[in-house]
Amino acid sequence: MVVWLKTENGEAVRLTDRWSPSLFVGSNSASDFAVPVHTLRDEFLWTRVVRKRETVTNYGWSDVLEAKLTDARNAQRVAERIERLGPFGTFRIYNVDVPPDQGYLYENDLFPLAFCNVMSDGGRLRWTIEDDVWAYDYAIPTLRTARLDVQVAKKGRLPKPTDQIESFTLEYDGESVAIVGQSETDKLFRLAEVVHEADPDVILTNDGDTFLFPYLIRRTEANSVRLSLDRDGAPLTLPSKPGTSYFSYGQVRYKPTATKLRGRVHIDVDASFTYSEGGFDALFELSRVCRMPLHTSSRASIGKALSSLQFYHALKADLLVPWKPTLAERFKDRNELMTADRGGLIFEQRVGAYEGVGELDFSALYPNIMYRKNISAETVRCSCCPDSDNRVPELGWNTCRQEGLVPRSIRIIVEKRLHYKEIKEKVVDDSLRDHYDARQAALKWLGVTTFGYLGFNNAKFGRIDAHIAVCAWDRKVITDAARVAEASGFVVVHGIVDSLWLWKEGAEKGDYLGLKAKLEAKTGFAMSFEGIYKWVAFLPSKSEPGLPALNRYFGAFEDGRLKVRGIEARRHDTPPAFVVCQKAILDILAEAGTVAEAKARVPECIEVFLRYAGALERHEIPASELTFSTNLSKAPEEYATATVQHAAVKQLVDEGADLHAGERIHYVIMDYLGRGSKRVTPLDMIENQSRYDSDRYVRLLAETCSSVLEPFDPGCAAEGLMARYEARRSRALTS
Repeated sequence: MVVWLKTENGEAVRLTDRWSPSLFVGSNSASDFAVPVHTLRDEFLWTRVVRKRETVTNYGWSDVLEAKLTDARNAQRVAERIERLGPFGTFRIYNVDVPPDQGYLYENDLFPLAFCNVMSDGGRLRWTIEDDVWAYDYAIPTLRTARLDVQVAKKGRLPKPTDQIESFTLEYDGESVAIVGQSETDKLFRLAEVVHEADPDVILTNDGDTFLFPYLIRRTEANSVRLSLDRDGAPLTLPSKPGTSYFSYGQVRYKPTATKLRGRVHIDVDASFTYSEGGFDALFELSRVCRMPLHTSSRASIGKALSSLQFYHALKADLLVPWKPTLAERFKDRNELMTADRGGLIFEQRVGAYEGVGELDFSALYPNIMYRKNISAETVRCSCCPDSDNRVPELGWNTCRQEGLVPRSIRIIVEKRLHYKEIKEKVVDDSLRDHYDARQAALKWLGVTTFGYLGFNNAKFGRIDAHIAVCAWDRKVITDAARVAEASGFVVVHGIVDSLWLWKEGAEKGDYLGLKAKLEAKTGFAMSFEGIYKWVAFLPSKSEPGLPALNRYFGAFEDGRLKVRGIEARRHDTPPAFVVCQKAILDILAEAGTVAEAKARVPECIEVFLRYAGALERHEIPASELTFSTNLSKAPEEYATATVQHAAVKQLVDEGADLHAGERIHYVIMDYLGRGSKRVTPLDMIENQSRYDSDRYVRLLAETCSSVLEPFDPGCAAEGLMARYEARRSRALTS
């Protein structure tokens, strides 16, 4: 195992530890262990029988075979070979897909950026940790950061691996260095020299995994150049595995294979949710808490990060990580299933605009339920505590008295985030406040994922019964809160899972804070008072206008803050110009103190729409500000229906783009009613910024603006706004 350290004087040091990971094999008969030991002896450094816990639901111990791998890269192949050595189920295999670098951190109780001392002893490293993963004000070593970009001498409309390099740009130490040369070879050698001189610890790229590094590697191959940008002198090579498309929360996603640099951290900003949302503060916090190397955590889904945290706690409890999870849902008859198979509780709101509504939210309710009610795969309906007083509401299921793996894992998420939020409210320095806010945000994303992961079919330590138990507790908590609120004279205007919108005539901040204390006392869970809305509008469903949309609303608090959910300004696929227009309208409405005042501001808002519509008609808004974006739901060759998305995909493929299901594409509508692929133009292929289908964009802008105007004026539906636009257009033509 190669470990890179930053010393106190800023030097990067490379250390080697004679360590390799183990996989574990279980069987109903210890005599079966002789088969893999003999058959695969060349794959193992050594083997021994040890005592471990095989399943999270069984606190008993088993004799299992520990096999120290000769080569960590062969773990999957070795596991497959062991599986085929006997009838199905003969061998149970564990810890196969625990990444070796993470396993090393778990085993040594290390975490990235930890302050520590290390000694070499006979080829092994001995670690002394002088840091704490629970620390709130930890020191981070000074990391030199550079940003790398490449300019391609395109021969077509899109850059291709066969196109030559025009130049490189490397930004570091506040300077930007342009790397040019007489030939590609000169440029490549000069790039290596500049990177070596700058010696960055972190290299940031945009699309580094999907384009920049694969393109760079292809150009080194074309020029027969050996190029190294890392600290180990290893040449850049294409990853051995392709990227993967996967399904997550109703959408297809694509994850490109990461390009890693030895001794440096390569962060592809476009592939890093954590870095793009919270910068280095969020990334460092996530890496430390979940014990994942920076290059891994920068690209990992939040679910992967949570799995790492659970793997660490499993290892500390001598619990093995199953290669193929086998925990099944417990049997339920149809009556029990009718009660159990429900989600969180929602109080359906009435569509319309309201005044004086207050909002109270439970703070991280689901993670807190799991933590405080001890909800985990092995604790719900455990066999050891049938008389436990901790019962799941409505279902009566017992919950174990022993702390479960999931509550043990998320304790740091819940408690550390709460402390960061408390610190954030006390500091007066804005930069320091942002620093703590980014850290708590990283923990918030982890907390949100903990619930979904309980019911995820591929989760190593998940079980649907635990997922059901959390939902049952949520329904009890929100119901109890609503009853207390109603008994105190408040009306429940809307409620969704962990939030309540309440109204009481003449209620002021003190009344809501008093109610908050009552609700916390009744439920046992902390709440936050978000504020009192001057006005708030709850919107109908777009597909079923007669029904309310449960999470589409916007409103202005008494202090002037706006809160918007589910509307175009919050969506990632909305054209940037539409977002700006809708926010301009919302800012005007936010100045209103009542619903009546908001209605009086509608004519001013209509003028904003007409101004933007006119700019579209005159093609004054650049096409790059009108891009729609979407994730490909399938591979390009599987598209058959002639949609605008298909038209964009076809053009990209025809130009040589290598697209995969789950990748995000951006396009501009050119001729919505036209035929073939020319209906749209992909963003990367736009040559004329003033060319687009202005009629279609005006219609779509009207729909966007109607979302925030129609609640105050029924005449401001999309058709009404279009009628106003056409009337003004006609007057302009006749004058």
